[in-house]
Amino acid sequence: RGKSTGEGIVEYKNKPSASAALKHCSEKCFFLDSSLRPCFVEPYTYQDNNSDGLSEKLINKKIPEFLKSRQQGPRFADQGSFEHEYGQRWKHMHEMYKQKVEALKRDMVMEEEKLEAQMEFARHEHEIEQLREQLRMREQDKDRKKAEWEMKERFVNESRERLQMQMSDQRMGFQGNNSFNNRNNSFDMMNQGGGGGGNRNNSFGGEVRDYGHGGQKRQSRFDNHEMNQMNQQQDQQQGQQQQQQQHHQ
Repeated sequence: RGKSTGEGIVEYKNKPSASAALKHCSEKCFFLDSSLRPCFVEPYTYQDNNSDGLSEKLINKKIPEFLKSRQQGPRFADQGSFEHEYGQRWKHMHEMYKQKVEALKRDMVMEEEKLEAQMEFARHEHEIEQLREQLRMREQDKDRKKAEWEMKERFVNESRERLQMQMSDQRMGFQGNNSFNNRNNSFDMMNQGGGGGGNRNNSFGGEVRDYGHGGQKRQSRFDNHEMNQMNQQQDQQQGQQQQQQQHHQ
C-alpha cells in the first residue's frame, strides 16, 4: 500500500482546455517529476479503484522517495535533449504495449471466432449423430412392428386354414353318414321284401320304382338276373316247407 499506480485523473472545467492538453501531451513529452517516464494522456474512462495509490493529501512528503522525485517540477522537455530522448523511448514502449495489447485482443477475437466455429460445427455434428440415432431407433421399431404384423398375419392365416379343414372334414363326415344311411335303408327294404313269403307276384313287400323324366317307369337298379335268383331262392324255400309238412303228416 502506498505504491504509486502511475495513473491519475485531471479534470478540466472546459472541454477545449482538455482537448488542448491532450494534444500537447501527445505531441510532446510531459514529465511530472525527475523520472524520465512521461505522462500518457488519454480521454477519461471510468476504472474501479484498487488497493494501490493514494491521494495527494495522504502522501507522506518527508520520505526520501518523495523528496527525490520532487526535485524538479512539471515541465516540457526540449527537442533533442536527454530527457526528450528517453521520454520518446518510453512513449515508443507504451505504444508497442498498446499495439501488442490490440494484437492480442485481435488474436483473442480470432481465437474466439475459431472456437465458436468449431463449437458450431461440433454441435452440428452432434445433432446429426442424434438424428442418425433416432433414425436407427425408428428403423428398429419399424422392423419390430413389421415382424409382429407378419406373425399376426401368419397366425390368422393358419387359424383360417385350420377352420377350413375342420369344416371340410365335417362336410365329408356328413356325406359319409348320408351314404351309409342310404345303403342301410336299401338293405332294409331288400330284407323286408324277401321275408314276405307268398307267391312270386308279391315277392317284394314294397315295390321299388324309378321314374325318369316324363313320368315313365325306368328299369330298377335290381336287374332281371338278381330277381331271378331271388325267385329261385323263394321257390326252394317253399319246396322245403312243403316237404317238411308232408313228412309230419
